Parts: sequence; C-alpha cells; structure tokens
Amino acid sequence: MSSNKKRFSAGWILGISLGLASSGAAYATGPITDTFATGTTLTATHMNNLKNAVNDLQGNVPSTSCRTNAGAVDAGATRVGPLCVETARKVTAATWIAAVTACNTAGKRLMTPGEYIAAKTQAGAALGMNTNNEFEWVDAASSNHTANNTVPGAGSGRLMVGYMGPATAAIMGSGADGDIMFGTNADYDVDYGIFYRCVR
Repeated sequence: MSSNKKRFSAGWILGISLGLASSGAAYATGPITDTFATGTTLTATHMNNLKNAVNDLQGNVPSTSCRTNAGAVDAGATRVGPLCVETARKVTAATWIAAVTACNTAGKRLMTPGEYIAAKTQAGAALGMNTNNEFEWVDAASSNHTANNTVPGAGSGRLMVGYMGPATAAIMGSGADGDIMFGTNADYDVDYGIFYRCVR
C-alpha cells in the first residue's frame, strides 16, 4: 500500500507540473531533467526540481516578456496581450508567400487583421506602426474570381492576399486621414514593396 501511494503521488505531482508547463500560460526557462520509472521513490531533490520549475512558470517570468522557442528572453519581440509581436518589421520588402515562409521557418506566423489592429492600438508606438508609413502583410486572403459556383474549382481564381497600414501621407498623399487601410487585392507572389513582421 505504501509503495502504491508513493507511485500515485509521483505520477500525480508530475502530471500537475507537466500540465502547467504545457498550458501555454507562460514559458519555462529550461526542461525538467529528472527521470521516473515504475517504483521510483520521490526524493526531496525530485520535489524541489518540480517545485522550482512550477514556480518559474507561475511567477518568475513577467507577463510582459516574450520568450524564444528555446526559452530565452526574446528582446526582439513586444508582448501585446497573449501575443509576442516582432518589435521591428523586416527591413526588406517581400512577397506575401515569402513572408509566410520566413515566419513559418522561424516558428512564427503573420498577424491576422484583428491582431494587427490590437498591436497597433495597444503598442503602436513601440512597434513603429504609427510612424513607418507603409503597409504590412497580414494573414488574410481572397480570390479574384467573379463567378459564384458550388462546384469545387469552378469560379475559383488566383490567390489574392492581405495587407494593412495607416492612411498616411506617404500612402494616400494629401488625403491622409489616419484611417487604417486594408486590402486583399494583392497577388501572393508579387513584390509590391510591402514589409512584414512575424508573431507567435
């Protein structure tokens, strides 16, 4: 009975710890390296390792910080709600598909239009969104077809993709009024001089 209780306790505590670690609520700074097998007796060292990992997840990582995939602090990202948005947009314009591929390779993605709005509204100054005067690619798409047909493929058209940005003088000339402009009328594989940033 005592042996069963020890095994149950080890599994229960480990399950809670791993559940917290995988919840996505925060980022651990490193893995738990202890190993467990049937019949393993928990020691004070095991318990302290688990305790320290959980404490790191719950309290030692500020909610305003961002972490890389490896767990290090990501100095190049800004926290916006649950998102970590790259602080600086890419300095080289790219096609939409190249931007999607670059973000995916980095374990990130393009922002959705709603996320772009949230980032600009909550951290526009820190992200340079209020002053960079250019569009950025977003994860939105449409088709340039005009037909309305329920047969797959019929009425489909070339993939058109989305971009957003402030209506500044650089874009709109003297008609700039501060509105946020949005379109899904750009070809996915054409370089229009549009920049991008990634988010995780």
